[in-house]
Amino acid sequence: MNYIERQNIIIAYLKKESIDVFLVRKKENISYLTGARGEDSILFASPGKNILITDSRYEEEYKKSAIKCSVRVSKNKDLGQVITEACAETNSRSIGFEADHFTYQGYLGLKKLLGNKKLVPLTAAVENIRMIKDDGEIRDIRQACKDGAKLMNHAVKITKPGKSENSVKREVEAYALKNNLELADFDIIVASGKNSSMPHAAASDKVINRREMVMIDLGAMHSGYNSDLTRTVFLGKISHKYLHIYTIVLASQSIAIESLKPGVYAKDIDAVSRQYISDRGMGSFFLHSLGHGIGRETHEIPAISQDSKTRLEKGMVVTVEPGIYIPGWGGIRIEDTVLITKNGCEVLTKGTVKYAGRNQ
Repeated sequence: MNYIERQNIIIAYLKKESIDVFLVRKKENISYLTGARGEDSILFASPGKNILITDSRYEEEYKKSAIKCSVRVSKNKDLGQVITEACAETNSRSIGFEADHFTYQGYLGLKKLLGNKKLVPLTAAVENIRMIKDDGEIRDIRQACKDGAKLMNHAVKITKPGKSENSVKREVEAYALKNNLELADFDIIVASGKNSSMPHAAASDKVINRREMVMIDLGAMHSGYNSDLTRTVFLGKISHKYLHIYTIVLASQSIAIESLKPGVYAKDIDAVSRQYISDRGMGSFFLHSLGHGIGRETHEIPAISQDSKTRLEKGMVVTVEPGIYIPGWGGIRIEDTVLITKNGCEVLTKGTVKYAGRNQ
């Protein structure tokens, strides 16, 4: 799918909903539709013309990168005034806007400027298209997963007692820089011992000790597309409790991955993994959803959660990341990025093994 095809899908959607123009503010959505980065801009998408409205800092760049899209610089006018002029030029009376990405103040400003024109809030209009990755996107995600596996293998290798969480994180960042690997758009997590009971713990100056677990969550980016994976390793002789819980998490992930295929509801994938953990008395320690979509953003729809209404389709890329987190003890999470295929799924982060422990 190319940029013009994506724009045509949006235009068809607008015609179906009887909307004259769509104001796209989210930079990832602008990039998806036009090829331009979308920083500090608004895409005015309509059947008659597409206008990327920005300021002078991006004029030259966007004129080179935006596909089938003119670039208009706001200069001394604010964005609302330029939008009003574009609406007049295209005789647009029904204006859709990304409800999740305009501030309330911005909405009020538009409402005042546009007068009797109708403002229509739209939610996830572009994100719903982005859920299904085309062949080019899958190639980029696949490479991001290969790069992420390299980063994870290095991270596990350098994680040793006596180092701090922050030092491991910094060494991974240095390795990425040295090897021309781009990090994903989220902060690397290195959480050891009791810190690992917090699913999104920030790396700290805590020293990693022998005979404790270390949770490492990281990813890579390739051509704007992300990967995401987590491994938890135990340093030293593995404790019985750790091995027991690790085995539960690993099995619950395996069951979920085996269940991934087109036509299955995302909530049912969450349920099968969650039930496995609950049946072993650990359900109250599984604190988050099973996974999420991934692509231009690390967290996209569809959510692989208890509340999701999405039915999986070929071309979706999701994470599967069950975890058990026990306050005062620690946590274990195992995460992989997975592509939904015609008849099942493919684990894209298979370039790194799932470590139960290391003799350090």
